Amino acid sequence: MRYFREKDALPIALACGVLLMLGWFTLTIAQLEQNSTQAESDLTQASVPVLMYHHLLPQDAMTGMFADNNVAVSVEQFTQDIATLKAQGYHTISLRQLDDFVQGKEELPGKCVVITFDDGYLSNKIYAMPVLREAGYTAVIFALTGWIEEHPQEFRAAGLQYLSWPEIKEMKDTFQFASHTDNLHELSWNGKGKLTTVSEGELAEDVARSVKKLQGTQYFSYPYGHYNDIAKRVLAQEGIQLAFTVEPVNVLAGDDPLTLGRWDMYQYSIEDVLAQRR
Repeated sequence: MRYFREKDALPIALACGVLLMLGWFTLTIAQLEQNSTQAESDLTQASVPVLMYHHLLPQDAMTGMFADNNVAVSVEQFTQDIATLKAQGYHTISLRQLDDFVQGKEELPGKCVVITFDDGYLSNKIYAMPVLREAGYTAVIFALTGWIEEHPQEFRAAGLQYLSWPEIKEMKDTFQFASHTDNLHELSWNGKGKLTTVSEGELAEDVARSVKKLQGTQYFSYPYGHYNDIAKRVLAQEGIQLAFTVEPVNVLAGDDPLTLGRWDMYQYSIEDVLAQRR
């Protein structure tokens, strides 16, 4: 009997070893899945990329003044950026949702992104709007309200045309409109944005005009990304909840709401942006 017990012990031991190994692999796989889920959550909910574009043109039309500049991005690049976001499961959120996230009032579900355009060019309607609508995405236009036309203009690829107020009204199903000042988009003598060199009173009057024209917007982007403490104080007094710079970082909950980062998509690829956790 002793012989048979020793002989039977080997397969029993092997069976127990196999079971232990299976259990270890199961736990390891579960842990890896948990870690992957947590990593995705950290990347997508605690870190929101805000993309910045300006003017769009087809690649073959980027000649002359648009051949080498920091304003125009090709329609082909923009289309590919949106396709990449869509393929990776990103969805767009509004500035109100981002505001609640920054304040810690809302935890964002899934992969979130905010797409923005500065200045208010007609090309945003001609080229960006169809691509966004096809993807089911929305975006934000930070408009220079003093430069918006009273009536629609003819689009010409060789120049720059601005949106009109009637067109803005038509585009609100796709775009949210916010302020980029009324008429302070220029550089001062010291190379800084005029917003930082005018008097506090002049700045307050300009921002108030822009906010009124946009029916009480609470959102703003700094021309050239330039700001100072006076500008922040004026914006807060005029009811601005979120203001954006051009610092290339994602938005985190708890960030200063008046100095949020954005990615200039003339300088960075969509792959660069999506690889960032901050």
